[in-house]
Order: sequence, then structure tokens, then C-alpha cells
Amino acid sequence: MSSKTSTPRFVWTTAGVTLLLALVNGCGFGPSKGQALEAIQREIKEDANCMLPLDVFSRVKVQHTTKAVCVLKAAPAKARACFDALVAAGVTRAMPESYLLAWPDEVAGASLSDLPAYDRRARNVTYSACFELASDLRAGRFSCADVRAAKVVSVSEQGEAKADVRYEREVLMHASLAAIDGACGEVTRPLATAHAEFVKNASGWVLSAKADAVGGGAHW
Repeated sequence: MSSKTSTPRFVWTTAGVTLLLALVNGCGFGPSKGQALEAIQREIKEDANCMLPLDVFSRVKVQHTTKAVCVLKAAPAKARACFDALVAAGVTRAMPESYLLAWPDEVAGASLSDLPAYDRRARNVTYSACFELASDLRAGRFSCADVRAAKVVSVSEQGEAKADVRYEREVLMHASLAAIDGACGEVTRPLATAHAEFVKNASGWVLSAKADAVGGGAHW
């Protein structure tokens, strides 16, 4: 009596073959989560800015030449109180009284033929106070937290040589933020997630030359 030895049979799907080839060739899956996190922590400066409420920032005017931001006299008291709170938190400093007695940038930069001296008014006619244009304050943004990349959530292919890495951030708010919220209204916090672009070159997967934490900062 003869016996037949059965041979295991495997059904290979197209997806299975593609997966096997990718594993063999080591291509197409982007950096590992560990490699991505290490590169992000080493090379990306995380956005740790908060955003002032729009109803406050819309009541100030930036003096670009002399690098200050001034609160309009017609603005609600909340706008001045907000900037006073930023001063108390060390975010900015009040400009001296002599600055308010000088012409605004847009006036000082105009020729006398375009704007005669008798039509010129000092800053204190229009503004109640002015403050140093520290950090990103020209855009209503200021440093308010300590932020670090904490965990890679996903690695998504964007083609054979590009990958998008989404990660979670540890955001520790500064203690002074409570007082700023009380004066300004609640400011917009930095986001708890961000993403960065990786590209593949001869040495492997690296952060793109234009890589930065995208979506991490506060925005209106």
C-alpha cells in the first residue's frame, strides 16, 4: 500500500507578494517610528507659541520700523490689560514715555511735502501704550510652553521616496498663562500633535531639508 506525502500549499495574493518583496528589498515603508522620533527630537525646534485672541490683537498696530506694538486709545480696556499681563509674565516690555511722544513710524517715514509738520501727531495722540515687539508678537504669537516630541503615531507613505510622520507632543504650559488668560481671554494653545516630512536618499530616511513641525503651533 503506497502513501502519498502531501505538500503544503500556499495561496499568494498580489498584496502578499508585494509585501514580501518590500520586506526583502527594504523599501517603501518610510523610517521606523523609533528612527523618526529620534530625528524629530534632534533636528526640529518645536513651536511652543500661544496665540492672542483676535478681538485683542485686532485693536493694536505694529510699528515695524521701530519694532513695537501699540494699543489703540479707542480699544477696550481689555486690550491694554492683556499687554500689561504679557509684561508681568516677561513676554515683552513697555516702551518708554519718550517713544509715545515721538511720531509713529508711518508718519516719521513720510516726507514733509507729503505730510507737513503741522499735520503730524505724536503716538500718544492715537495710542494708550506701546510695547516691545518681542519674539513673534508681530503676529499675535508668544512663547507660552515647553514642548517636546513624545511619540510617533503613524508613518504614511507619500510616494517611493517621501513619508509623512505624525507625532504627539508633550506640552507643558507656563504657570504665567493663567494670569494672561484672565486678562486677555483664553489664548489659543499649541497643538498636541504635529507632523514632519521625511525623504529617502542614499543613506536612508532623513528629515526633509524644509522639515519643520507642521500643525504644532497655535493659529487663528
